[in-house]
Amino acid sequence: MAHKPIDITPDPKVLVALTRTPILPIDALSELIDNAVDSFRTAATSGSPAAVRQVIIEVPGSAEVARGEGMIRVRDTGPGLTEEQIADSMRAGYTSKNHYDTLGLFGMGFNIATGKLGRITRVTSAREEDDHAVQVTLDLPELMQSQTFTARAEQIEKPQGLRHGTVVEIRDWWPDGDANSGFIRELARMPKKTLRSRLGRRYATLLRPGAANPVVITVNNDRCQAFEHCVWSGDRFVERKAHGKIPAQIRFNQVISSARRCLHDGTDFGEHDACPRCGGRESREISHRVHGWVGIQRFDDQNDFGIDLIRNGRAIRQAEKAAFFEFSDETTGRVEREYPVDQQYGRIVGEVHLDQVPVDFQKQHFQLASDEWQEAIGFLRGGSLLPNNWTDGEVNDSPVSLLFQGYRKVRNFGRGDMYMGKYNPAKGKADRIPRNVEEEYYQRFLNRAPGYYDDAKWWELVETAAEPPIQVLPECPECAFQNTPTAEECGGCGEVLDGKPCLDAGCGKQILRSATVCPHCGMSQVPKVQLPWKCTFCAQENKAGTERCERCGHVKDAPHPASPAALSSASADAEELSAEQLAVVLADGRTSSPLDIRVRATHRPILPAFGQAAVPLVTSADTRQITVYIDPTHAVFTAMGLRPEFLVATEVAQFLHSLHRNLQGRPGHTAAVLTAEVLKKGWGDAVTDSADGVRSDIKTLFDQITERILKAPHADRFYDELDEQQQLSLAESMIKSGADLAELGRLKTTGGYLRYCDRDTVSAFFGRHAEGWFNGLVWEDPWPSESEAGPLIARKLQEDLRVKYLRCLEDCASYLRYDQPERLIVVRARAAVDFLVGKLA
Repeated sequence: MAHKPIDITPDPKVLVALTRTPILPIDALSELIDNAVDSFRTAATSGSPAAVRQVIIEVPGSAEVARGEGMIRVRDTGPGLTEEQIADSMRAGYTSKNHYDTLGLFGMGFNIATGKLGRITRVTSAREEDDHAVQVTLDLPELMQSQTFTARAEQIEKPQGLRHGTVVEIRDWWPDGDANSGFIRELARMPKKTLRSRLGRRYATLLRPGAANPVVITVNNDRCQAFEHCVWSGDRFVERKAHGKIPAQIRFNQVISSARRCLHDGTDFGEHDACPRCGGRESREISHRVHGWVGIQRFDDQNDFGIDLIRNGRAIRQAEKAAFFEFSDETTGRVEREYPVDQQYGRIVGEVHLDQVPVDFQKQHFQLASDEWQEAIGFLRGGSLLPNNWTDGEVNDSPVSLLFQGYRKVRNFGRGDMYMGKYNPAKGKADRIPRNVEEEYYQRFLNRAPGYYDDAKWWELVETAAEPPIQVLPECPECAFQNTPTAEECGGCGEVLDGKPCLDAGCGKQILRSATVCPHCGMSQVPKVQLPWKCTFCAQENKAGTERCERCGHVKDAPHPASPAALSSASADAEELSAEQLAVVLADGRTSSPLDIRVRATHRPILPAFGQAAVPLVTSADTRQITVYIDPTHAVFTAMGLRPEFLVATEVAQFLHSLHRNLQGRPGHTAAVLTAEVLKKGWGDAVTDSADGVRSDIKTLFDQITERILKAPHADRFYDELDEQQQLSLAESMIKSGADLAELGRLKTTGGYLRYCDRDTVSAFFGRHAEGWFNGLVWEDPWPSESEAGPLIARKLQEDLRVKYLRCLEDCASYLRYDQPERLIVVRARAAVDFLVGKLA
């Protein structure tokens, strides 16, 4: 039977699908940097190292991206690529023959990185020996439309300034609604200082001037500075009985094994003459070398510790903890954290190069199941760090284990555990140095201040921690005699140095602190015995002499915080809620005695009992007056929306119900009926919203808002965002108001056109440009800042704030379209307008 070949070339949608791979924007940018670094390494391997190893990065700002403008540009000063090499770089899944000396390898990583950032990628490359440059463009939308994998390539004149090297440019951002639309925005929003700092950590070992082949990376013309670990010098050490001197830094450069690897797919030849997987015979002897250092940070921290794991100059894992500080029991499968355990603060750090260990295609982690990873971790940390898990005769002297044995605890401040401290005379030993001192020293380290960048000043606090200071001898102010620190009177002239006033106010002489009888008036200095007392708030029995309750902190003999005596001084009259001489018809037809209702609004929550939640109100009453203390900030009024009048009326009704017990059992003598009567007599229409009243309040609110937003950011440009219907409505409003349409051009530049926009358009303006309405322009509330909360949290808070206010604005705007709104719609509109009015600046 004849065989018919079939085409299994994947659909171009595969490239687009790759862009949905979940990575961070900085990971995408790093992919392009990796390719540039690889070009320098390739040049050095070929015998023609680049004179200048530089990666120049340009990242657009948020405003450019929002307008659909700008581009990502990553340029290197490497040897350049041929047309074939560029084509390979854009082929999904392509990998070069060299699996061990490169970072980028193009292929999947390159496609994911460029495709997530933008829809069009252009690679321009020039070589020194060529008189032209090669340019290839990958247009994802065009590939989707043509259903082919063909990209445009052409020879062009070398761009000015590009004698050799490669430039990758990404533009044409993904539109709103696409899964990648926020990717470039997140990168553009990131402060450039933060971006340079994060790249400085990721490529630190390449950026340092002392590196074997240093690389310069710039972002928007500013240079990335290499991250520096704040570690103790390798000359510092602690001594432990089992291991002797353990230095604060342990450096290593160890070949732990080697293997002959296939140049095509990286398979171990083993004892074979050809690759067991592909049959190829091209191979290379690979040394499995682990080099770098592990050491002790000068301060400990709950999160800021761990070991950076580096492959060919890029930190694949930063501050890795699990691989070094967790032990997996092969028998039980249980994972046990071994460090830090005692204080929950760690200080073991380091930089370890694992160039031979393969990584996943996203470069988020090393391949943990690989032999290379297992043997490297075995060399670095051995088995368990805890001696009680060692077998008989076993000694774990791996680099990480040695640091663990020497520096796992921080209890003996000073030389004992090599930690900064300050001598405490009261304890007779050193205390830990305050955190704010550490933070000050670390800032000076970052500023490279002498003595702080090196560890000289830090070490002074280690060496002097256990040394008592020279004792100060207090000098008598009368005769200058130097006394011992505990002396109460001068040994030279008898002057009182450490004294107290006599308990007799009439005497008031200064006497020795230890005196039990005043030598001047003879009065006893032993205070009267005080009795234990019970707290009026929580009923705790307290010791004599204490002025505050040991359980709740309530002041001795102070009234209960929810009592009328305490609330009277912590409240003010609320006349709008009060009523005089209120009387209602009772169930037997008689009228109740006139009752004065006095309402006072408290300045603090009302706590009925210790440990219980605050209540909205408390009441005190007699036959002629009822006083209600009410907390207007309680959630029942703010979150649930109940009007204070309803709860006040309920309290009055309950009082009347209890006062007339003789009517119990009669129809109509219920708390609900009495509440309705009290509301009607006491507040009447004040508790009922009319549709017209709400409508009037909403119109007034929008008038106030309109005048304020004329100066809002984007007010002049928002006109260009109006749709045809909104512009038509604006023109009709101007005509009805007698305004000259010829003035529209001037009103657009000043924002004055907003006076003629309908309420829906004003709401739409807020929905698109909410940020400028806060911080006192329209609303009093502050707009959440990224500098205070961080980018992710700030964006969440900003969106929550925007949606909350927008929903209220839309409720108010839509209410004006009803001629006869239903009751629930009136209530909802009232709640919305009250909320917005209360938030006006």
